[in-house]
Amino acid sequence: MMTGWENLKRKQNGIRLFLAVSVVVSIVILYLFFKGAKSMGNPMLIFFGIFLCIVPWVLFYQKRKLYRNEYKEFVVNRAAQGMFDNYLYSPKAGFDSGEIRATGIMMLGNRYHSEDMVEGVYKGVNFRRADMYIAQHVQSGKSSYTIVYLRGSWLTFTYNKRFISDLQIRTKGFRYAFKKTSRLFTREADRRHSFETENVAFNNEFECTCQEDTEAFYLLTPHVMQMLMLLKCEFGCEFMVGFVNNQLHFALNSGKNHMEPPTIKSINPDYEIEVTRRELKVITNIVDSLAIDRKLFVE
Repeated sequence: MMTGWENLKRKQNGIRLFLAVSVVVSIVILYLFFKGAKSMGNPMLIFFGIFLCIVPWVLFYQKRKLYRNEYKEFVVNRAAQGMFDNYLYSPKAGFDSGEIRATGIMMLGNRYHSEDMVEGVYKGVNFRRADMYIAQHVQSGKSSYTIVYLRGSWLTFTYNKRFISDLQIRTKGFRYAFKKTSRLFTREADRRHSFETENVAFNNEFECTCQEDTEAFYLLTPHVMQMLMLLKCEFGCEFMVGFVNNQLHFALNSGKNHMEPPTIKSINPDYEIEVTRRELKVITNIVDSLAIDRKLFVE
């Protein structure tokens, strides 16, 4: 009987073969039709040849999509075993852009995509985590370019109390946070202001804005500041933290799309599960490090 890994490897090998055949077929078809069009002076042959090349590539991407979904279901569920009180993995689901916009802590462009939602409970704390891509595509005359605001993951943790005001903490390299400090674009009730803590090392690495100083310092305890500095070393990327309403938001700008299957490289079962498990451990590390299951965050 074929195991899950054997089935995935079989599908991966099929995709590799299909990719190789698609490339060869496309080159042959284009060569024949371009040669015919040049000798006969008929540009319609060129378009017909390009159309014939599109067909194998469409079939290739369909096969890869099926393989991708099966890989994610198989690997993520094995990596998550025993990590959480309970969880649900939905590869096609993600955060709605309206929800992210409502937080008021992140700039949103005209390109948005989110998938690979993992939601559940860890140590009594409700969490959600999904991959996220946010960008601004700019068309300027005949040229165009894309500014990537965030490529990585977004995580939310729900507290048992509601915060009086917003608090935003971001590493100094996190460039596209919505700061809400401008008098011109933000109404006074929603406006935040910059502040510094008494921890010089923390101030050198992070920038903070808040609506109310007392609550900000209540949340940003010496322990939390120390843990955020350690998390920065652990994550190895720029990130932002937002305390909004009754949720803690983490935006990690890792620069990559997580939980993706290898297409060309061979599948190594232990390695694939371990990589995915490390990505999921970001959830448990945040809860453990910031102690968001403790009495500080209970009504």
